[in-house]
Amino acid sequence: MSRVIPARDNAPLRSFLPENIVRFVFVNKIRELIPKDSIVEQLLLVVLLIVVIWLFNKSFKLFLRRAEKHGLDRAAVPLISDLVKYTTYAVGLLLGLNILGVNTNGLLAMLGAASLAVGLALKDTLSNVASGLLLLFLRPFVAGDYIECGSIKGKICAIGLFNTTLETFEGIAVSAPNRSLWGAPIVNYARNPIRRLDIEIGVSYDASLDVVFCALRKMVEQDASFLKVPPPKFFVSSYADSSINVVVWVWVRTFEYYELKRKYSRIIKDVLDEHKIEIPFPQRVVHLVKEEDLAAGSNDREPDFDDLVQDEVTLNGVKINLNR
Repeated sequence: MSRVIPARDNAPLRSFLPENIVRFVFVNKIRELIPKDSIVEQLLLVVLLIVVIWLFNKSFKLFLRRAEKHGLDRAAVPLISDLVKYTTYAVGLLLGLNILGVNTNGLLAMLGAASLAVGLALKDTLSNVASGLLLLFLRPFVAGDYIECGSIKGKICAIGLFNTTLETFEGIAVSAPNRSLWGAPIVNYARNPIRRLDIEIGVSYDASLDVVFCALRKMVEQDASFLKVPPPKFFVSSYADSSINVVVWVWVRTFEYYELKRKYSRIIKDVLDEHKIEIPFPQRVVHLVKEEDLAAGSNDREPDFDDLVQDEVTLNGVKINLNR
């Protein structure tokens, strides 16, 4: 029958291992140089806290870059980064004050009592932060989308904690407060995968509309960039003073819209010229009247009221002036 041998307690032996001895001596030396709860220890802890916060923010930025490669919207990266950064700063400030012996409970109570005044003073700033969070979670646009919101137009570059950065077609940077974007209707020109392209041109009243529509239809069928579904439309939009305005509706992929618009604004004239279809220019008919005709017209005019009223009358051979 086997006998169970109780395990020996090696704790006393472990305490005499070389590494434990070195650690014990090192800690004692530090304690001799830096007494516990001294101002030097507090300052070192604050410095260590700052280093930890800095390393955390750097690591979080690297995490966001990797997340961006896996599908995170790059326009939302500045907002998330700023939100985490300012949160760690606030937490670090409270921990640092606590380490230095400041009563943070009283400070928080004072901030809570003054929250109404702070909220009123920072109303616009807090509104921008709240609008930025709503833009982040509801995502009415992403980076690279071309939007129009009131008088603001441009391509989305980044959504920050307080403002959104856009870039216009002219290469001008626009910084708009988040609340101005959230508080107005947003027109997103890049949200849908396809978009309708309108091509309008005026033709002469002498041109045959059947020939015009045939030429335009052939132009559309020869380019594979124009989608078959929805089908293209050809119709007369209006009868202007000098021309018949014809419109072509075709559907294209959104990323090709502006390229095709520029291309066919040039090509459509060549197509009409090829079929001998005139593109008229505004005309105005002017009638020239000679001075003799004007004089003859003035002599032949009908008498007006002043001609019918008499200034003098003759009574019994005596002239009487009526204007007296």
